[in-house]
Amino acid sequence: MFKRLGKSNDAVLTLHFTGEIGDRETARIVGIIQAHAARHGRVRLFLLMDHYVSFNSAESLYEDLRFTRRCGDLIACMAIVGDRPWKSTWVGLFGLFGAIETNYFDRTETQEARQWLMKKPSFHEHKIA
Repeated sequence: MFKRLGKSNDAVLTLHFTGEIGDRETARIVGIIQAHAARHGRVRLFLLMDHYVSFNSAESLYEDLRFTRRCGDLIACMAIVGDRPWKSTWVGLFGLFGAIETNYFDRTETQEARQWLMKKPSFHEHKIA
């Protein structure tokens, strides 16, 4: 399960994950990313991930983030905020294999995560058709 946070005119797209992401949610996320990219250019994605039952392995993270396989070319970078320091290793591996610049931040570092996203090169002039 997920919900979108923030305003649609925000340069950063924020999604809050609270449970396993199924096929229906994956399709919705892809649509949201495509629409955001059409308005703002390549997406700076901020994921706030709560700990949930199925979020206990690197494989489950990869599955929950499978939307990136369908629209990874629209994502400039991704900050993942979570509550378990050992998950930073998973996020690092995801970034390596997912070909999206990805960084993990602890819950206490949400401001730093947003700042990291905003320091990435601006893609506003390269809007996606």
